[in-house]
Amino acid sequence: MHNLPTLAELTDETIAAAAQAAGEPAWLSERRIAAWHAFAASVPPIWKRTDLSKFDAEDIAAPMRAQGTTLEWDTELARQGVVFTTLAAALREHPALVQRYFGTAVDPLAHKFTALHTALWQDGVFLYVPKGVQAELPLLAVFTLAEGSRASFAHNLIIIEPGASATFIEEYRAPDMARQTLANPATELFVGDGASLRFVTVQSWGANTYHIGTQRALVGNNASLEWVALSLGAQVQHIEAETSLEGNGAQVQWLAATLCEGTQNLLTAPWLRHVGANTEGHMEFKTVVKDSGYAVFDGMIKIEAHSRGTISRLEEHALHLSPHARNDSIPGLKIDTNDVQRAGHASTSGQIDEEQLFYMLSRGIRRDEAIHMIVTGFFEPVLERIPLAQLRERVAAVIERKIS
Repeated sequence: MHNLPTLAELTDETIAAAAQAAGEPAWLSERRIAAWHAFAASVPPIWKRTDLSKFDAEDIAAPMRAQGTTLEWDTELARQGVVFTTLAAALREHPALVQRYFGTAVDPLAHKFTALHTALWQDGVFLYVPKGVQAELPLLAVFTLAEGSRASFAHNLIIIEPGASATFIEEYRAPDMARQTLANPATELFVGDGASLRFVTVQSWGANTYHIGTQRALVGNNASLEWVALSLGAQVQHIEAETSLEGNGAQVQWLAATLCEGTQNLLTAPWLRHVGANTEGHMEFKTVVKDSGYAVFDGMIKIEAHSRGTISRLEEHALHLSPHARNDSIPGLKIDTNDVQRAGHASTSGQIDEEQLFYMLSRGIRRDEAIHMIVTGFFEPVLERIPLAQLRERVAAVIERKIS
């Protein structure tokens, strides 16, 4: 596995030389250099609920080329004009499309980690579904680590043209790591007018991985997005995720599950932004914490001044399986217009209902089995939205192992 120098030793000249050797276009090389300068000049963001105190990025080395992107899909879709390939390949084969969309949803210089991603990304996929095409079978991208690697920088660019539909799944997984590892991905989703996208994202990294990622979806007129997210692995997770309902009549259904055990610190910061008229969004996040795990839900609904007729709801519900576990639920609502049909948020947090446990114990079910059944049932609304049976089974096995 060939890596760039460590972050402590890396220079803009080295980045430029690697980009040139890979045959990248000048515009991308220029962005990488500008992002590296921004990274080098900036300080780490102050995240009160994400513990980076033990993270040492100085000896992290980024791979020089794609190392762990695996694609699974029905290649017959290519006959309809669907493109599903690595982003590196798309740069060569569809340069105008990549240049048009790359870095326009996710701000490449939002903070130190997005700048680092923009400078060093290598892995990632490009999905393009032409106007009016219905891609019925899911398209899966799996991201792992090559042997000896301690860094992953995947950038996913998903473009669903007007009237088209698709299901895209991204999965991040790897075994426990002996040394600290950085996963620093970004996903940009563009859902055209009248289009629909089901987006499933699963994170099940092993121990010692720091997963610091960004995801953003732009949804057009009368378009719909179903977003399903599961956060199960890593030592520390900080995900900034946003759905922006740009068009009139745009909709999103957003479901997520987090399971935090041991000494994990898993944070998700989802934003739902209403921009167009008569937009509708529903967010339901579920969290289970055990041992000394610390999970954070820092969610926000933002209704912009020019929107009208908005319907929006945000909920987060948490279960505590240990008195030492902690979950911070921070739902928010910002409204800059008087024209709202309805909007609200809610949060619940507590231990498993003792009456529910007593009922199950009285029918001969062991306490550990009862807890297992309750947690599985708690997550079921999210699990049943995973469209691939093998992935659903893999996720269920991870959950079972963590709560056993």
